[in-house]
Amino acid sequence: MSEINWNGYGQTDVGAVRDENQDSFIGIDPIGVWCVADGMGGHKEGGIASHLVTQSLESLQQKEIRTLDELVVEAHQLLHEANRSLREMSESFYGEELIGTTVVVLFIRGDTGAVTWSGDSRLYRMRDTAFELITRDHTQFEELVSRGLIDDLSSEASHPASHMLTRALGVGKELELDTVRLQVEPGDVFLLCSDGLSNMIDQLDLGKTIYYSEDKQRAVANLINMALARQANDNVSALIVDKV
Repeated sequence: MSEINWNGYGQTDVGAVRDENQDSFIGIDPIGVWCVADGMGGHKEGGIASHLVTQSLESLQQKEIRTLDELVVEAHQLLHEANRSLREMSESFYGEELIGTTVVVLFIRGDTGAVTWSGDSRLYRMRDTAFELITRDHTQFEELVSRGLIDDLSSEASHPASHMLTRALGVGKELELDTVRLQVEPGDVFLLCSDGLSNMIDQLDLGKTIYYSEDKQRAVANLINMALARQANDNVSALIVDKV
């Protein structure tokens, strides 16, 4: 197994409006797994849903996993199991009301990595001076863009379809996940976040804050504080991963 020497620095906050924090994050540095999950705010028990995801991924530490592919496969199985558990919980206790959560998971082994996600929690990568969005939101807005029905991307923040998810854990009987493989370079810095952060801070300011912060824990705190200063109307979570 390749030596794992990447560290995660995370923070979450209830935000300026919500009464309960339904976000959850986890960093399992020794095996190279980091995750942010955002419980669906309009649904019951969103906090339980997001914590179920992060707690499920914790069990990866007890498995003998040798390669990145094995790590991703094992994580996918856990996420599918979590989806089934959420569906069963919803049917048993809440009838037709869903219990759901978005999820984004970063995996790194040596110089290779992968990201798996469902929903609109995001992964960004800073490489040199370039700050890039790696994931693509599973929202009705993005579907309209892909079909050529919207060409003004600047309208995303105010467009009603931007907050309407097309995928998430607990929503469908079969979980739909996207996975992208990544080539990882020593100077790369990754940001995982809930939409409570990305809706408050545009991509340019996210990148500038990370680029000019040598202390990544301070960078996380700065991002959270920026969102709060802008009266964050949702829970806010940020998790930065970089090489030691």
